[in-house]
Amino acid sequence: MSHAAQLCALRNDFAFSQQTLGHWLGLSRVQVARIEAGCDPLPRHARPWLRALGPPGARRWTLVPPVVLPAIPLTGAVPLLARLAECCYQAQRLHLQLVPQQAQVDTLRAHLAVGPGLQAALPPVDAAEAAHSPMARRRRWLTRLLEAATDELGPAATAVTLLAARCHAWQSEAAWLAASLATEPEA
Repeated sequence: MSHAAQLCALRNDFAFSQQTLGHWLGLSRVQVARIEAGCDPLPRHARPWLRALGPPGARRWTLVPPVVLPAIPLTGAVPLLARLAECCYQAQRLHLQLVPQQAQVDTLRAHLAVGPGLQAALPPVDAAEAAHSPMARRRRWLTRLLEAATDELGPAATAVTLLAARCHAWQSEAAWLAASLATEPEA
């Protein structure tokens, strides 16, 4: 895999901007963009830091199950048909909100999962290390990344769970109404 494709895949895996990935690699945003475009090669000094992120595509993403909704019959009690249509609409609407929120939770989990490996890739702190050295910047970047992921994961995961529960409730009501309409005697 070329470095251009590898950078693109890793940015996708971790939802990193070019600037964010550049901080870890010790490159500017423009350099990352030029490497991804295939205009420049990846500098040698950035290669070990790229390897520390692991192979691209190794992250596991949670698949949000598709919404399974019953077909709305053409005949039946109008209030029941209206409520069934409303349940189907709400379940689809919540599912569309759930997919990107689950992706955000997966990204935060990926940041926390790669954190120990990135910390291990950093050399021990040297007392003579300058505060503005590339190594000190990498340490600060990694600390901020892991702190942000830790702070955001709990509330984000809770929001996903609540949203999934609401979506499931709408699906269940729709299924119950459809079954009720199917057994309703013809008028």
